[in-house]
Amino acid sequence: MRKWVNLLLLLVSGAAGAADLVVYDEALQNGFQNYSYGGGSTFGSNEQAHSGSVSIRFVGGGGASAYNAISFFVDPDLSTSQYPLLRFWVHGGVSGGQQLYLFLQRNGAIVAQAELDTYIAGGAVAAGTWREVVVPLTSGAMGYSGAYDRVDVQSDSDVAQPVMYFDDVVLGQAIVPPADSLFRNGFESAGLPPAPNGLVQERGVSVQGLLSDRFTWRDSAAQPRVAVLAHNDGQVGPGGTRGGELREFRYQVAAATRVVAASASGASGFGYVVSHRSEGVAGIGVDDSPLGHGFTGNFQRVWQGRHHAIFRFTQNYPRWSKTTAALPNALYQVPVTLDWLFVTGRDNPLWAISWDLSAVPADAVDADSRAPYGELLFDGSASEGAHSVIAGVGWGDRYKFTTTTAPVTYASGWTWNTPNTIPYVKLWTTNVDATMGTVQTQPITQADAGGYFGAGRWNTTSAAGNACTAPASQMPCDYNWPYQSINYSFAGPAVPTNNTRLAWGTNFGFLGQSSYYTHGSAYWGGPLPNTTASGWPRKSYSTHIVLGTHSSGPVEAQVAQVEALQSVSLTTMTGSVATSGPAGVNRPDPITYSPAGYDPVYGTLTFIAQGNALDANIAVAAGTVRKPVIVVRNIIGDVYPSLRLNGVARTVDVDYFPSLRSETGELWITLNADLTGGVNRIELVP
Repeated sequence: MRKWVNLLLLLVSGAAGAADLVVYDEALQNGFQNYSYGGGSTFGSNEQAHSGSVSIRFVGGGGASAYNAISFFVDPDLSTSQYPLLRFWVHGGVSGGQQLYLFLQRNGAIVAQAELDTYIAGGAVAAGTWREVVVPLTSGAMGYSGAYDRVDVQSDSDVAQPVMYFDDVVLGQAIVPPADSLFRNGFESAGLPPAPNGLVQERGVSVQGLLSDRFTWRDSAAQPRVAVLAHNDGQVGPGGTRGGELREFRYQVAAATRVVAASASGASGFGYVVSHRSEGVAGIGVDDSPLGHGFTGNFQRVWQGRHHAIFRFTQNYPRWSKTTAALPNALYQVPVTLDWLFVTGRDNPLWAISWDLSAVPADAVDADSRAPYGELLFDGSASEGAHSVIAGVGWGDRYKFTTTTAPVTYASGWTWNTPNTIPYVKLWTTNVDATMGTVQTQPITQADAGGYFGAGRWNTTSAAGNACTAPASQMPCDYNWPYQSINYSFAGPAVPTNNTRLAWGTNFGFLGQSSYYTHGSAYWGGPLPNTTASGWPRKSYSTHIVLGTHSSGPVEAQVAQVEALQSVSLTTMTGSVATSGPAGVNRPDPITYSPAGYDPVYGTLTFIAQGNALDANIAVAAGTVRKPVIVVRNIIGDVYPSLRLNGVARTVDVDYFPSLRSETGELWITLNADLTGGVNRIELVP
């Protein structure tokens, strides 16, 4: 984002100033009125000035002035089509470092909001100097299109902040880059100007006291979504976290923004690593399953395109060998890679993991994988204590499990008798309409998921009797849930919980054993034959991270999407279908795609261009493939071919959302269309 702000500064400096609408310059201008609230603001102070002789003096936060603001109101409304850019100058007084939040309002309702630091030249309010603030209102964290009548700059603290100053506040018109400009890092090359609905990656912003990268994109309904990933290269945050996880997520519910934040608990945040040793602490005497966000590592901005971005965390995670191994209870530092993929047109980020046990002797380690792991306040509450009780829990292994009475307790009724193919797990609340879930990108027959002995109750319901006998309860025993979530959080047999723990689940041996029994095998008390898979030398899988309203069924929709992708048949007349690729993120070894062209690592349909051209068909045998992400390899040069769907030319950034990944010779496209049936012809024309 800093490069984008610098680019804006460069372009603004060459833009015609006559197009600006002055809000404040020595005094309020052009009909703007002072709607500041909470006290602390003085318009026309002569203590500092960026130009002229006076500015706006402001003291934020503290006592009755907590979360006070300077505010500018105008009537009639303005529009982002007229003035899509806000610019002003800020001075930090003798201290600097003040924390501020920006709001855009219309008719008393907030229509857009963002932390201010990322828009400030230099990244923060500075002591003793003026810094320019440039805020694109129609992209990035603000991401608003429409009318507005008020701009608020609010103190983002409930404690007193030092005196600061604002000056030369203007609203600017659209920036037109010079004709010979070449935009890089996705903003962009090959003659395309920045996409008005493009993905924005803000680098090094401070959220919840942790330096992070913040991603803002437009979802399937063209509404903004925001995800904050905390860096993991040495900082320490609330609850002892060292980052490497999702700390905040925002999405729209009707006209409001729901903010899903990490709590202050030790397990807060989401998407980090946890693994359990089959023998527990025996022989090692320490925690056998430490939380992965307690370890430092490194992060990498793998790629930022117009509409797609990949962000990577790497770290070492401790795994101990078996008591009976050649080197018993030996400690191995196992490299782990975690990728996050964000995509314009899609609601749910993709999370992918690779465990690399190649430096560990085969069969020495016997462990499971419970990543992605963590807790987020997914109903938008401000703290654990304010979170709604969990109304229900559901998961899918070979059958779909769902609780049928609310709130969920050990005494809840349930069904587990609907066949299932795509592994998933979810929690939901009804006091606030909210859900959170995780959905795998592959069928369970291709990527084993779920664990332990509970499969003995497949294809039954709670009406068949208690699923746990010691202690007696209708629900499965806490150690027998195939995916860990709130099973260890209940205070009593009929006591609900508001804990939001969500995790994955696999059988022991998934990590480290050259052959382990998969979930549901007779070995684990399940009805399947003793089927096996390999957990060494590497193990990978990918999931979609789902947050939304429970009533809209977003977890079910994501499951249906993955199911539909398993039914596709890809063919080409120009170019070819990709049949293989890396077996996981950051892996050197390949896998064969099944079905051909479906890359489960990033959940994409993958082709190979010929002379930068492609003529392909996507036949969908079952269901609907919604807004598919298509990756075309072998794109040569910084070029964007045009796209046709079923013979009709499509409009860039409207009908499809492209990103050129020049370093790998790939063109990534989110198709803004739903595909059904046997004929869905995709053409790239160089």
